[in-house]
Amino acid sequence: MSDEKPFSTGDVARLLHVSLVTVLLWIRAGKLKAYRVPGGHYRIAQAEFRKFLTDNQIPVSLDAPAPRRVLVVDDEASIREAFAAALRAKGYEVALARDGREALKSVRRQKFDLIFLDILLPHVGGALVLKAIKRREPEAIVVLITGYPYHDETLSALDYGPAMLLPKPVKLADIEAVLQIVFKK
Repeated sequence: MSDEKPFSTGDVARLLHVSLVTVLLWIRAGKLKAYRVPGGHYRIAQAEFRKFLTDNQIPVSLDAPAPRRVLVVDDEASIREAFAAALRAKGYEVALARDGREALKSVRRQKFDLIFLDILLPHVGGALVLKAIKRREPEAIVVLITGYPYHDETLSALDYGPAMLLPKPVKLADIEAVLQIVFKK
């Protein structure tokens, strides 16, 4: 037996985003080789789990995933910092931009899993920033944040397909709801 710690059925269920019942059905059908421990619970050796993944052509890495990157673009420092604190507390890697120019520089330098973008920004407006982001990364997930949902800039930005529009003031529950929807956590 290997020195690698075996997986529990719960570990396998979480890694593959399936139910515990599904894992037990795989074991009972002989698709996933497991052994029982004295308490009657199943354990799956990592080598057997890797074989199961290969046999069933399931692409999964056992390495810890990199933290998701989130860009927060807002000209108000207090809003940027509140977003950053809330997101970092949940384990996200956060980059901040105080205007449209900084946002565009950030997007050119790295890829983000989610972007919170204020609409009314100095120098380069949110609609133009969104247009540039979508031109560079059509699948980018951008959530517009604004205190002026009927402003011309907001209405113009809607043409570029943001994922959502959050009205200011944004509450912590709003941020958590977005994370739940976007990352299905």
